[in-house]
Amino acid sequence: MNKKIFLLPALLLMLFAFFSCNETNGVDEYANWQNRNQTFIDSLQNVIDTKSNPNLFVVPLMSTTKYKIYAEKVAGYNEIGSRPLDTDTVQVYYRGKLINGEVFDQCFTGVNPSPEFDVPFKTVVGSGVITGWTEVLRQMKKGERWIVYIPHQLAYGTAGSGKILGYSTLIFDMNLVNIWSPKGK
Repeated sequence: MNKKIFLLPALLLMLFAFFSCNETNGVDEYANWQNRNQTFIDSLQNVIDTKSNPNLFVVPLMSTTKYKIYAEKVAGYNEIGSRPLDTDTVQVYYRGKLINGEVFDQCFTGVNPSPEFDVPFKTVVGSGVITGWTEVLRQMKKGERWIVYIPHQLAYGTAGSGKILGYSTLIFDMNLVNIWSPKGK
């Protein structure tokens, strides 16, 4: 009987040690986060230079920043039509991910957004969104869908925000579905 009393604590101690080791030996998917994000964004320029993805391009920015936003037109390429101005209101379906694939925010859940099931995000182009979004929206036309890669300097910087760690490159699947100009324009 005495052996059973000592066996239970020993078994519990072994289980605790096993699970503790598993937690500490796990791979930290956020290890070297700053360097991994910088390497990722730098690799996009290499893709452009080697022409290995002809759909990838550098978004022409209206600001004087030295940073680059990369994009890939997925659908709805529209040669005709206007781009929104900073004072215009837009509706956008989007899904935001980190470089490890973790979705941090979205307003659509399917591959093709559907108004019956999803509600597009509505905002004024030049306010209430990160700098990278303003720059991208200025270049998109109604009906276009782009995958965009925004460096941390044009997103949430070194501090991050909520689920988004500092130094995070943000990847957005964006579909611009509507543009409204203010009255009197």
